[in-house]
Amino acid sequence: MGRTVYIVARDHPELYAYLRDRFTCDGDVEVILDRRVAERRRDDVPCDPDRRRADRRSRPEVEIELDKRSHAIITVPDPPVD
Repeated sequence: MGRTVYIVARDHPELYAYLRDRFTCDGDVEVILDRRVAERRRDDVPCDPDRRRADRRSRPEVEIELDKRSHAIITVPDPPVD
């Protein structure tokens, strides 16, 4: 079935507290508070080229949702069983 992750916008700590308390006993639900402030990497600091094809933390739909609403809900599928 997968796992459900609620990401709550940082300016809604009361919603974060409510959801955390509401789902405290549900092991398939995780509630996190959005801690992003700005891009972590700075352009003025040289670094080796990234080997990844895409930014693994980039979820544009989540960023858009958090700008519009107080939270975003993501379903993380279970890994395939071999």
